[in-house]
Amino acid sequence: MKLIIPRITDSTTRTDLRNFIELVLGKFFRLPFSAQPRIVSCRILSITDRVGMIQHHGLLSVTPDDAALRIIKKLNGKYLKGKRVGVKQYDLAVKASIYSQA
Repeated sequence: MKLIIPRITDSTTRTDLRNFIELVLGKFFRLPFSAQPRIVSCRILSITDRVGMIQHHGLLSVTPDDAALRIIKKLNGKYLKGKRVGVKQYDLAVKASIYSQA
């Protein structure tokens, strides 16, 4: 499942994002025969708006999906590098922004 952490600070690194997510994954209980939760990919997107302001967003892919849902539940509203952040499912966040522009 893809997760997005919108509007992170410009000083946030991929290592910071990974460590933030590992706070939950490290405590995630799995049975020995089931898939272990892991971060498949981690990127920082820098987007320049029409005014020239740059926004940074964290984009992560986590497996399995139940681990991603737990990350959302545990880390949404927590602080990353001194800033309160929201953690959302990427597909749902994109749909919400499309509908809010209409």
